[in-house]
Amino acid sequence: MMAPVEDPRAGGWAVPGAAGDRQVTDAATPVDAAAPVDDAAPAPDRAVPTVALRPMTVADVLDGGFAVLKARPLRLLSFAAAFVVPTHLVVAWLQRDAVDDLTLSATFGTDPVLLDDGAQATAGDVLALVLAYVLPAVALVCVAAAVGHLVGQWLMGRDAPAGEMARAVGRRWPALLGSFVLVKLAEAAGVLACYVGVLFVMPLFVAVAPAIGVERCGGGEALRRSVRLVRNRYFPTMGVALLMGIVASVISSALAAVPVALAVCVGRDAGWALLALGGIVGNTVVLPYVAAATVLLYFDLRVRAEGLDLEMAARAVLDRAG
Repeated sequence: MMAPVEDPRAGGWAVPGAAGDRQVTDAATPVDAAAPVDDAAPAPDRAVPTVALRPMTVADVLDGGFAVLKARPLRLLSFAAAFVVPTHLVVAWLQRDAVDDLTLSATFGTDPVLLDDGAQATAGDVLALVLAYVLPAVALVCVAAAVGHLVGQWLMGRDAPAGEMARAVGRRWPALLGSFVLVKLAEAAGVLACYVGVLFVMPLFVAVAPAIGVERCGGGEALRRSVRLVRNRYFPTMGVALLMGIVASVISSALAAVPVALAVCVGRDAGWALLALGGIVGNTVVLPYVAAATVLLYFDLRVRAEGLDLEMAARAVLDRAG
């Protein structure tokens, strides 16, 4: 299995029969982690990761999400933390009075920033629940657009710095927000079908944020673009999206386990801060991973539907000829 993301230092294509003359990169390692990247180094001194444009397997997409995160960990984790930290601090503070009602059995297996279902809800609790669902979703949309811009620039042979990623999201904020609202309205309509409809609506719009980040299209065009890309690969896309959600849930729960357990032990005074810490640790890692895997899924859909790999290869040949 070829890795979806490869380090340029591993070498390029070889003519048939020449494989024995070069060291073969481990196919299970999408990015060469033996030589870590210094995000503080000047841009010309950084090696730009290369993305292997080709039809990807499920494992390629899931492993590739980690590979993109490992390629630029400081940049992506910092970018995600800018959204995650304030979100979880606000939500955990609003829910601070509910910490005494938490038990170990009720806490594990749920999002650490969400209230126990048996607790009596107040206006602040309802606000916290809304923020706990909406803000992480908005953050994921923004991070996916930023990662889409980053990986798109890798395809062009350059490495976009963190400031450029932030500006890209800022310039496309109206499209991101508008498409987010429209997608949530479609999912709300799916809820009317006993929640089953959400499962069928979600795959259609999985490529919306990456399309905005890479192609700089508007919100409505991004929705139509995503549907066009997904419609011929609907059920495989649904399966990959569900697996991404399962992997993200497992990672988030594992990273948040210790802070949440401590929050149950210490009670109200400091428990809310520990709940916030658990959510911050888990989602700071999960958010860029899910965003990166979604971006790779978007490029896989473009390769299968539009022959993007052939287009980029032809462009490279023409550039060399010119």
